Amino acid sequence: MAVFDRHRGVYRDSAGEVVALLSDVVFERRSSLLTSRLVAVTPSATRILLRGNAFTGGIGTLDRVLTGVVHGI
Repeated sequence: MAVFDRHRGVYRDSAGEVVALLSDVVFERRSSLLTSRLVAVTPSATRILLRGNAFTGGIGTLDRVLTGVVHGI
């Protein structure tokens, strides 16, 4: 689970610990042969938020949607 706290400007993990400032988080779509992943890239780590595959549906443009919602773009 990931929590993007726009009020406080932080990204928290499932334990409620701060992972990074939202201003330091970049969302990317990463693909390999039959799978795709939505990842959150922070200065300290890259965390997988969602996995998709060619048979059950990919992640589409979720990286752009999440960037817009979290960063207000």
